[in-house]
Amino acid sequence: MANRSCGECTLCCKLMGVPELKKPTAKWCVSCDKGKGCTVYDTRPPSCRNFECFWLMNDDFPEEMRPDRINALVYFNDTPDSVVLHVDPAKPATVRSKAVQGLIDGLLKVYAKVFVLSGPDSAMLTR
Repeated sequence: MANRSCGECTLCCKLMGVPELKKPTAKWCVSCDKGKGCTVYDTRPPSCRNFECFWLMNDDFPEEMRPDRINALVYFNDTPDSVVLHVDPAKPATVRSKAVQGLIDGLLKVYAKVFVLSGPDSAMLTR
């Protein structure tokens, strides 16, 4: 694990679904204090505990690629040799931004598949 902290980033609290709370994707969690963090962090559900943000885990991701700065986050999923890229549907131009396109290109060098999710829209990109 990298020596990072979320800082002001709480984008996972918006983009990630949390089945235990019946929280859908692309909606802010009621337990999120935006820009500060989870108000129930010590008792957060397993979905939140198991979530692993690439930026947080990897010091090789530049500071300017922090999820709240690019409106997108990357994490592992259950499909082998793939990752998921969640893009904030409130910012539709994000997926075409230079930062996110560079991120996708880099991910496809390492992973065979990148699943891109933005609200109800999705795509699977392959090498």
